[in-house]
Amino acid sequence: MKILIVVPDFPLNPENIKGGVNSALANLLKGFANFNISIRVITFNREIFEIFIAEYSKNTHIYYFPEAKLPHVFNFAFKGGAILKAQIKEFNPLIVHYGMSGYILLTKLLGLRHTIQMVTIHGIPFLEAKQKKTFKEKLVFYTNGLVEMLLCPKNIIHLSDYSQNQYGTKNSNFTLIPNATNPEFLGLPLKNIAQNKLLFVGSIETRKNILFILRLLKALTEKKIFFSLDVVGDFIDVLYKNEVLSFIKNNGLEKYIHFHGWKSQRELLGIMANADILFVASKQETMPMAIAEAMSAGKVVVSAAVGGIPEMITDKEDGFLFHSFTIDAVLPILEQLYNNDAMVTKLGIKARDTARATFHCTKVAQKTMGFYSSLHKNSSHLN
Repeated sequence: MKILIVVPDFPLNPENIKGGVNSALANLLKGFANFNISIRVITFNREIFEIFIAEYSKNTHIYYFPEAKLPHVFNFAFKGGAILKAQIKEFNPLIVHYGMSGYILLTKLLGLRHTIQMVTIHGIPFLEAKQKKTFKEKLVFYTNGLVEMLLCPKNIIHLSDYSQNQYGTKNSNFTLIPNATNPEFLGLPLKNIAQNKLLFVGSIETRKNILFILRLLKALTEKKIFFSLDVVGDFIDVLYKNEVLSFIKNNGLEKYIHFHGWKSQRELLGIMANADILFVASKQETMPMAIAEAMSAGKVVVSAAVGGIPEMITDKEDGFLFHSFTIDAVLPILEQLYNNDAMVTKLGIKARDTARATFHCTKVAQKTMGFYSSLHKNSSHLN
């Protein structure tokens, strides 16, 4: 079975992946390593000036194509479309799998009618656009949503029931398969002593709502309850950065907050190993990789019950969910976990059991292979 996977911006060094879509793809490729399948990934990269081919595993090769310094809409629609068409002719894949939706779907415009096409939906652009502050940011997400609406293949992998419900089932052939995690997270040693270390992973922006976490830390310190917060990720908005840093300084929280910037997968494993609790205060999510990774690592996740997150966590069994962005709603959860070795250990073990059964890359790859096979058997789902 030959599968052609199309994604934008896959890094030249997979160790430098910053989570999200490319992290999910890298882990899925790890899962495919032991299957009888031939994978070719094509991606477009602005760091290179000529075609570069890398072997990812014995059955997977990544083809990097240079992307011009033009808006994605032009690069993907014309140059990217021609490249994809040529790659299909050369590789002759059974299926073209778009690893995400949005602008990358413009590569369909030069004609892929005689291939089976499918897509994995990682985000919901129209909902994410509402969380953006500037007109430019909103325009990017609304344009992605429009492209998706017009060009989305009918064969779809949704990560969650939440995602599927947002899109509906009309005129689509879908399945539910969560993101795969790096199996190395499952191998991290479980902690049996609570050190009150919180962790935030992701881009630092309004949607991720780190200010709410900082307000919680302020309220906790006023009660002489001291948590530290490690932040893995970086700011994407200067105004929001200034707001966050000002809040930290004005409330004397500097010694409790550690900004690490973006880290490689290897470095993230080390930071994750030392954490006790992943805190997610996002206003909108589909199914965050950070939660799947933290649960795999045996960490307690305390998260807002938004999007597909309630499908990942069973409240008070393998993590905690909160339904209101108020201090009073969340403070008791952290008070309960403070210095609580037994609870942190018990919930961490249960979280890892859930993750092993749900997010292990081999299991996710097996389910994806099953969907590929079903599309092959019923090729009436051509787009």
